[in-house]
Amino acid sequence: MKKIVALTSVLTLAVFLFSLQIGCKKSNNATPTVDSIAPTDATKLQAVLIIPGSTAKTGTFPTTSLTNAPVISANQSSASISPNYQLLLPFNYSSPNGITKIVVQVYGATGYLEVTGFSSSTTTGTIVLPITIPAKVKYGNFQLVYIIIDNSGNISNVLTTDVVLTAPVTCATATVNGSEGLTFTTIDMTGKASGAMTLTYDTYSVPDRIDVYQNGTWLTGTGTNPNSTIPPQCDCSTPLPGFVGQASTLNFTYDANKSKNITVVVSGCLGGGTAWTWTLNCP
Repeated sequence: MKKIVALTSVLTLAVFLFSLQIGCKKSNNATPTVDSIAPTDATKLQAVLIIPGSTAKTGTFPTTSLTNAPVISANQSSASISPNYQLLLPFNYSSPNGITKIVVQVYGATGYLEVTGFSSSTTTGTIVLPITIPAKVKYGNFQLVYIIIDNSGNISNVLTTDVVLTAPVTCATATVNGSEGLTFTTIDMTGKASGAMTLTYDTYSVPDRIDVYQNGTWLTGTGTNPNSTIPPQCDCSTPLPGFVGQASTLNFTYDANKSKNITVVVSGCLGGGTAWTWTLNCP
């Protein structure tokens, strides 16, 4: 199992922001505001993304070093999220010279974002990159490209994640499929009374982990309470406790007095071509 890098203030703030956003008011893209941004407008979209510790930079996106380049892998190749929520992108790295920064770009944008505020001499690990999508961004598709730079200035290979911005999921439409990485799905429970709920899932033969939260509080999962709104990640070859390969159900109680959202987090194991699916019933 690779060591997860302590992103200090970056990851701490990511947890805080996610906890706040579980119960936040969602955007209404049916009637966009005057300053709404289309995801196809890469430069404007990049300017409003919220990544703790990031600074906008001008110039050309850095290119991979020809020698001594660090390597990043096992990322989340695609993700689906609603505006006004936070996307968390995990990936593994191997770097003899540690890491000093992450560079991110919305593909097609002018310039890029440089994420600093942390450094590590650890040679291998997992990074979880938090990216908040503002409410004023319209539904649609865009692509993120990202690299790491080590403590000697060497630049890694490029990873990409295709992002789909969609309307919030309701419990009447809550059937989600996915693969590697962290997938956060927030279910809009507006108008639903408190009651018992069941999540039916199938993680197939390659093990994944599922956790259910309400208002930042863990309700149930395929493992024990991780004591965090960001559950653990692991390689498929060395699954941690709570990562299962099976078809089963999770039962919990929704409390309408606490919030109008339920959040389901799937930790798809990395590097093994995993797949999973789940369906949530209405109370």
